[in-house]
Amino acid sequence: MTGLARHGEVQITCPFCGKGKVNVYHKEGFVQARTSRISAGGKQTFYKKPDEYHVQNDCPECGKTKKEIEHAFETGITRKQSHQEKLNRLKEAGLPTRIEG
Repeated sequence: MTGLARHGEVQITCPFCGKGKVNVYHKEGFVQARTSRISAGGKQTFYKKPDEYHVQNDCPECGKTKKEIEHAFETGITRKQSHQEKLNRLKEAGLPTRIEG
């Protein structure tokens, strides 16, 4: 199966509400060779292209947009932290929250 990438449409549940079904176009990752040439010859370097997911529609249940769903799918972050939550997380980690000169 060298050189062939599997792909197709898949339905996933919305990462925000967990109820809505969202259509996603999935293209499987693959290994690709890149050739660099110099006077002494050529050298092939192999690198992996990651899986690609393209969201096709908005969530019918919660109304989140394609862009928001794609961002949540790539990063795993489904909600934005407030300023106070960020400060509490930094304090629990033992980092200073105020710089004194």
